[in-house]
Amino acid sequence: MNFSLKAKFFVAIGIIVVLAMIISVLWQYNYFFTAALFFVFLSIFTVSLWYFLKSTINAAYQILQSIEMDDLKQEVAFPEVLDTKTKEKIGHILSKFREMSQEKEAQYVYLRSVVQHIPIGIFSVDEKATIDFYNKASLQILRCSAMKSLGDFSPSYEPLINFLKSANSKQKKIIRLLIEEEVLELVVGVSEVQILGKTYQIVSLQDFQAELEEKEMEAWQNLTRILSHEIINSVTPISSLASTVSAELSEKPESANEDILEAIQVIEKRSNSLIQFVQEFRAFSKLPTPQPTFVALKEIFTRLEKLFTSEFEQKNIQFKINLANSEQLLYTDIMMLEQILINLLKNAIQAVQMREMPVIEILAETDHLGKALIKVKDNGVGISEDARKSLFIPFFTTKKAGSGIGLSLSRQMMRVQGGTISVHTAQGIGTTFCLHFA
Repeated sequence: MNFSLKAKFFVAIGIIVVLAMIISVLWQYNYFFTAALFFVFLSIFTVSLWYFLKSTINAAYQILQSIEMDDLKQEVAFPEVLDTKTKEKIGHILSKFREMSQEKEAQYVYLRSVVQHIPIGIFSVDEKATIDFYNKASLQILRCSAMKSLGDFSPSYEPLINFLKSANSKQKKIIRLLIEEEVLELVVGVSEVQILGKTYQIVSLQDFQAELEEKEMEAWQNLTRILSHEIINSVTPISSLASTVSAELSEKPESANEDILEAIQVIEKRSNSLIQFVQEFRAFSKLPTPQPTFVALKEIFTRLEKLFTSEFEQKNIQFKINLANSEQLLYTDIMMLEQILINLLKNAIQAVQMREMPVIEILAETDHLGKALIKVKDNGVGISEDARKSLFIPFFTTKKAGSGIGLSLSRQMMRVQGGTISVHTAQGIGTTFCLHFA
């Protein structure tokens, strides 16, 4: 027969009462030895009952503690004296709690994974300015390695911190930051939520400048691809025809009008120049897939120095190489990196041509995240604010003989490798181009 826990408890109490009465009667009639034996039996029975109650209470406490601590993965050891029905009921309750806990944990992991994979930066700040949560995108956008508290940010982030301290719920603002000589323009959104009596700020970050540049670059690439195709198709026959006519007139100079021959030669020359010009644009719209390898920056810088040695000497330019680590390696496409640096050095040479003591410096170091950073600095005249805004737009140039492709192509080559290029300039002081690598 399977008695319930309650019945077993009352039976045990009844047995204790009966034994106590028997001991009392035996003691009154001077059956001391027999009374002592019954007392020993009573003591053993009482101790067993106490251990039973203790194990039952411990099991109940363990169950309640597991529920309180949200830890229902461990199995609860039930006392042997518990009846099957009671064990099944408790087991069913625990099973339900486990299912609820697992479902809750799965939802949390799923939502966390979703938040980690979205390109928008998200982090939460409590009333004490402690950052409780952040995703990978927020670290990438803010160029930092970890986020613990608003008070841990450097002074460079002061515009962002001041906005968060004064922002109301559902407020947005464009924030401009200067981090490691890189200008960041962010759309920052703030909303407030109440959770368990605490107020949290949910902050969203969007690097709209990077997105805008990406879309702008795609638009220019598409436009360039179409224009180059149409121009090549139109100009190639003209160039070919002009070349043929020019050759025939040259063979029969007596029948040629000198003005006509000269005009035909001009048409041929300009057509060939235009074809070459368009072919340069094609390089802008069709970059090859990067082939990254580990390269020694010291070797690349030395090779560039040899390449420009003659020009540096002719124009009396002092060229400096500065490496924080002479053995520094960089995982990048070597052809693209060299082309980018050549473009920047050519710009620097033109920028310092009006200086009495021109200086160009190329530096390699690591930023605050431990990532590679290359700078090309000059002490030239600087760049105006209007020109700086258009600097990376394809075909924009401040040079008389420039094509406007070099910097836009350099930015595109950095982007296809996951990096960025930025410029910091001051008129009358000089300009610094920074290459930030992923």
